Amino acid sequence: MPKNSKFTRTTLLPELRADEYFIRKTPSTQIDYEECYWGIVTDPDGKTRDRTSERLAFLETVKPELQAINTRLPGRILDIGCGLGFLLSGVDERWERHGVEISHFATERAKAWGSIHLGELEAAGYPGSYFDVVVLYHVIEHLEYPEKTILEARRVLADDGLLILGTPDFDSICARHFGANYRLLQDPTHISLFSRESMERFLRDHGFIINTVDFPFFRTPYFQKENLLRIFDKSQISPPFPGNFMTFYCRKMRSKDAQELITHITNRLTCFLKK
Repeated sequence: MPKNSKFTRTTLLPELRADEYFIRKTPSTQIDYEECYWGIVTDPDGKTRDRTSERLAFLETVKPELQAINTRLPGRILDIGCGLGFLLSGVDERWERHGVEISHFATERAKAWGSIHLGELEAAGYPGSYFDVVVLYHVIEHLEYPEKTILEARRVLADDGLLILGTPDFDSICARHFGANYRLLQDPTHISLFSRESMERFLRDHGFIINTVDFPFFRTPYFQKENLLRIFDKSQISPPFPGNFMTFYCRKMRSKDAQELITHITNRLTCFLKK
């Protein structure tokens, strides 16, 4: 369940109850994911960038994710919200590469790297347990209904498959320190805001077991002295900083896993009640 917020408090996400996974930020304008989003853009630091020319730079930032994919036996991969197809371009060509994307502009460019479905994931009609790897890389924070997408991702993922989910931590140290100046609040398309704790609950409650959580900042080009020193000036937009991004590596919870979890919780409750 989401929670609405006007983002007036420095600490945003500790307000969440145990049955709430994210805070929903209402977009101030109509979201347009066409050329104005994927072409020439201005980042939170005021720098003008051409996203269509950033493939190699993007691949540098997703080296850990690509390593996790490319060290597995080749199979089928689905990149949900694949954008311009940059992540798929870094996947070994022995894989059968698929993507889902709602932007016409991005879809046409992503087709160079795989079979791309234009539209919502649920409309793609993929068979159950079809993919060996499913990726949701910095997509879930853009979704109005993350629950719907994560359940469909689980349905199409094979029982021994891998889910890779990346998203900002909107309750990170940097987010708490900068408040409204946190750089990842500046994107009006970020409308579903998770913390590490709430994302762990979200994944567990929707049928996944988390193998590991990674914070890849120190292995990216953003690890620079200049960015680290910017933490002292809270009057400016926050810099790229450790803990801003988190990547979850998960597997599907099967019936045996669910039974083990139920047994574990029951045993804990029994011990607690005996105290």
